[in-house]
Amino acid sequence: MRKLTSLAARGAAITLLAGSAITVTGVGNAQAASLGAKIATTAEGQLGAGPCGLNGKGSYWGRGTAQTGSCGRNGTEAHAWCADFVGWVWWKNGVGGKMSKLNDLASSFAKYGTMHSTPKIGDAILYNQHTASVEDDHVAIVVGRSGSKITVVGGNQGSPGDVSSRTWSTYKVGSWANGSQKISGYVTPVAG
Repeated sequence: MRKLTSLAARGAAITLLAGSAITVTGVGNAQAASLGAKIATTAEGQLGAGPCGLNGKGSYWGRGTAQTGSCGRNGTEAHAWCADFVGWVWWKNGVGGKMSKLNDLASSFAKYGTMHSTPKIGDAILYNQHTASVEDDHVAIVVGRSGSKITVVGGNQGSPGDVSSRTWSTYKVGSWANGSQKISGYVTPVAG
């Protein structure tokens, strides 16, 4: 009887340890998923806004970045502002890491972190619209993924260049998202 109790206690301890390891891993994945979900919600909340979005009360730019902002002094677009929008959304959600590497260029997001080929919610998606250029010239945020399809929200895209949503039939790097935007890769934000 004593031996059975000891074996049962050992089994419980092993189960407890295994459960702890799973829980720790689960917490990390849950935190990453939670950050991505918050980023997606913030981005989608700006749909239809222009460069002086925020209900006309401000400019998109990520504080702590080298971005100059999307809204000019006269209340119109200051410059191509897709990077300002993504930087602002990340900043609003407490993204840390190398935010100081971000500037007004979409290609600066490749300097924030390592590019990869499997998108996660909240990731920056980088595009190259001009095949002669080696620099990425558009960036948006992944807000949804279903199978091989992804949905992105970005600033300064579409017509008339507001915050808009697009769904692409494939997320594969090197594919043409819409015939004019070649997907370069994805960059995952880090919680601050």
